[in-house]
Amino acid sequence: MNEENTTDNEMKISVSDLVIGMYVAHLDKDWQESSFMFQGFLIEKRKQVKQLQKECEFVYVDTTKSSVPVKLTQKVEVKAEKKSFFDKLRGKKEGTGKVNSHTKPNKLDDIIKKKISTKVIVAPKRQVSFDEEMDYAKNAVARNTHLIKDFMMKVKSGGTIDLLVAKKGIQKSINSVLRSPDTILLMSQLQNKHQSTWQHSMNVSVLAINLGRYLNLEEDELMTLGLCGMLLDIGKLLISKEDLVMAENKKDLIESHTTLGRNLLLKSSSNLSKIVSEVAYTHHERLDGKGFPQGLKGKQISAYARMISIVDTYDTLTIDKPNKKGLTHYEAMSQILAQVGTHFDETLVNSFNQCIGTYPVGSIVEMNTGEVAMVVESNSEQRLRPKIVLLTTADKKPRAKHVVNLADHEDPMSDASFYSIRSIIRKDTYQT
Repeated sequence: MNEENTTDNEMKISVSDLVIGMYVAHLDKDWQESSFMFQGFLIEKRKQVKQLQKECEFVYVDTTKSSVPVKLTQKVEVKAEKKSFFDKLRGKKEGTGKVNSHTKPNKLDDIIKKKISTKVIVAPKRQVSFDEEMDYAKNAVARNTHLIKDFMMKVKSGGTIDLLVAKKGIQKSINSVLRSPDTILLMSQLQNKHQSTWQHSMNVSVLAINLGRYLNLEEDELMTLGLCGMLLDIGKLLISKEDLVMAENKKDLIESHTTLGRNLLLKSSSNLSKIVSEVAYTHHERLDGKGFPQGLKGKQISAYARMISIVDTYDTLTIDKPNKKGLTHYEAMSQILAQVGTHFDETLVNSFNQCIGTYPVGSIVEMNTGEVAMVVESNSEQRLRPKIVLLTTADKKPRAKHVVNLADHEDPMSDASFYSIRSIIRKDTYQT
């Protein structure tokens, strides 16, 4: 058994004392030796307690993340070095503490490459249903919407960004994504039908966390991705409409938002400021060196920046703008796939495509009956049969909204589905 790093808030609890509402931070064994999908979770069901009692003798409970008082039976006294997934993929030898010379420590690039080459990317299963997560997801979106708008007001008035405050908001998004990734993604998309800086920031942040979850990254990496997505375009707020009108070279002024954003974020006292500012500075770099502001190539661009550039482009292409309707999922992914190798990392694009699914949540689809519906929850086991909300009748007239799980609507006498999605259609094809 490998002991984990613990904090003053983490207490060693016998599994016989566990109750619903406790937050399990660590096990008495390596997470990968257990049947639990997530490294840290809130006990919400009795069957989780039973499974812990079956597999462990004790666990470490985080008292600050638990929703019930924790009766302390034994505080952890031994604090050993935490062996994370980073360590395993870097080839750390058991018992030596040495890193193999042919590996590079602390590189997200290496982690992703290792996951792909060993084919261990298996999307985690959702913990709760769309309906169960909806209230929490709405709250998380509302909280982060307020946070982003507050940041924008402070920046416009000459203030700086407090990344510690931002982390608290991002943690809510992470919690929701880990439990039910589709729910918060849909909630963020439904906030506003048109592009805006704050809406784009929200969407990119949630999409990035979803991609990180798909890659089974740990919570600290998800936090970094979420912050990078939320703050990638913060430099645009320092470019006024008056400056843009007066500028002789508008393209150069617009592109300067990367430098402005980096400089602003570096003023934060958080230890995350360096990574987040780097992504704000480099998310428009391209693999072929034709991006800006530095013309970086290939692996000169961090994995964080390469991940963010994909979700940033996807959201930019799919969200409605005042003078242009957003593309469908297929249209947007076709454009992104066409730029694999020149603009975007092939492995990450393929991972993102798998992550959001054949019919991403929020997609407007036409059924084989002619009805129009919105996808509200994916189905990882039957990717072509998600959960939908019917919006119109077959003749395209508005109807009372009705939820249908397509996985439950198959013809038992045939291999063919008698109720299915015909195609994804543009959001402006019908009137809501």
